[in-house]
Amino acid sequence: MAAQSPHLGADYDLPRADLAFRDGVPFAAAFDDGYYNADDGLAESRHVFLDGNGLSARMRELRHLTIAETGFGTGLNLLAVMAEMNRHPELRLDYISFEGFPLTAEQMEQAHASFTAVAAEAAALRAALPPRWPGYHLVQLCGGRLTLHLHYGEIGDMLPSLDFRADCWFLDGFAPARNPSMWTAENMFHVGRLTRPGGSLASFTAAGDVRRSLEVAGFAVERVPGYGRKRQMIRGRRSGDRDDQPMPPSRIAVIGGGIAGAAAAAGLRRRGAEVVLLETGTGIGEGASGNRMALQSPRLTVDHNAMSRLSAACLSFAARLSDLSGATMAKGVLALDAPERMAARHHVFRGQAWPVDLLRAAGPEDLPASVDESGSAIVYPFGRVIRPDMLLPCLMGDTQLVSGFEVASIDAGEDGLLIAAKDGRQRQADAVVLASGADLGQMMALSGDLLPLEQSYGQVSHVPVAATPLNHELSNGVSFGGYLTPALDGLRDLGATFTKQQQDVRTGHEHNLGLLPETWQSWMASPSPEAFGSRVRRRASLPDRRPVAGKLAEGIWVLGGLGARGFTLAPLLGETLAAEMLGHAAPMDRAQRAGILPDRYKDR
Repeated sequence: MAAQSPHLGADYDLPRADLAFRDGVPFAAAFDDGYYNADDGLAESRHVFLDGNGLSARMRELRHLTIAETGFGTGLNLLAVMAEMNRHPELRLDYISFEGFPLTAEQMEQAHASFTAVAAEAAALRAALPPRWPGYHLVQLCGGRLTLHLHYGEIGDMLPSLDFRADCWFLDGFAPARNPSMWTAENMFHVGRLTRPGGSLASFTAAGDVRRSLEVAGFAVERVPGYGRKRQMIRGRRSGDRDDQPMPPSRIAVIGGGIAGAAAAAGLRRRGAEVVLLETGTGIGEGASGNRMALQSPRLTVDHNAMSRLSAACLSFAARLSDLSGATMAKGVLALDAPERMAARHHVFRGQAWPVDLLRAAGPEDLPASVDESGSAIVYPFGRVIRPDMLLPCLMGDTQLVSGFEVASIDAGEDGLLIAAKDGRQRQADAVVLASGADLGQMMALSGDLLPLEQSYGQVSHVPVAATPLNHELSNGVSFGGYLTPALDGLRDLGATFTKQQQDVRTGHEHNLGLLPETWQSWMASPSPEAFGSRVRRRASLPDRRPVAGKLAEGIWVLGGLGARGFTLAPLLGETLAAEMLGHAAPMDRAQRAGILPDRYKDR
């Protein structure tokens, strides 16, 4: 099967930026062009892009702004925006940028060295940089007020797949004569498509072909004085009156205190919404999200399809969030060639080109010394083993928690939605997020919406570290159809069952041991299962094993169906859901977004 795969040898990596510094200015060898003006790159950014779009005045007037940019480069334009945001503490901003040759943090540090006026902003950007993987990455800056959406890859491939509305554009990148693929008429058409009526643009170039393409795309373009020795630049305004946006909800109730609810609450609160979290139990993480440990790892496919790319985007955000919150216990997840279907997939993976910090073949150094299985595993270096009891509070922040609130009804009223509990308590909200994990089907029934949710029981076995020699050798997470974790408080977690009905604990332990490959079972079979501890909780998933995130009905939204991958998927999906609810930019690839919408089941 593996030998017949049409994806053998596929390349899913990105090209490296080949830089040479001339008098402190970085030049791209591939384009023989500099990243910014040799006289003063920061002053050029302010003159061309900030002043060209009238941003200082707009930042004073608006509470939210969306900027899009072609060519992220060294991030210098973003640094100028971050510095300007310091003067507008109430402003929230989405910054969407595209880059085909992402720089490393070390390359950026050298490029930033001469811009001491934005040294703090530059350091913050470099510390928050995502991995250099093709696709979408979300980054939080300026205390969470600025959301950076980085799209790594060929801009001509990405723009047609996105849907957002920019207030203004920074048309940057290397000169049209040196980088014509950036400035094509098709790309300029999509710039127009993705701009609000009345939105603006500015660019350092005044090339005739670019001007004409932008005019066809709906912009009135004018030439104005450029920066320094550059005689002209352009700025433009999208035709049409600025579109009126519906009033976003301000009071939002999130139902469910697991990872889905906490992630949705975090995204909403960061964007300025008033959020209350309603939880049936006494606190957060009482369901499956309250396990002692969890793995964050991607679910990749050999053709790296839309759901595979979404999985990578989710891991990029979730792993960095875990590191930042102090929830990371171990970095790197070892994925064994088990069960058999995974062996065939891994064989193809090992013949493909992936970013080395996303996927690589395992070597002897990745396995316990007593295991001679080189070539029988892959490694997800960006995978994590985390502590949910540290990540969940970080996401919750100061969100108001109402515990013991067992929802009985959700009804539309004169003042929005009325949410009633079985004990008679009531809450008013403009919108509701259903994020109640295994109880999601019950919550959806209250709103009149149904999805084919499947419920399963998951038992995790707590194995004493002293039980086997293997436990002393293994320091990272391992997946094999099940999973094994590093030690916490003298125990490793081994899991997990997927059963429709709850079974007895010993049977669950035997099942978990049986998930291990035969060559590993001898180490784990020596202790008696009676010595194991356990935790059993319910989880919900959908038949296609994809999550669900989106709008169900007026004022009703959903985030769930996460199965056993909640800690990988929920953080980014919670951000996306929050952005859509509040009318902010959520520039996820259209195919990825469509693959997780609740609408995908409506016609079945």
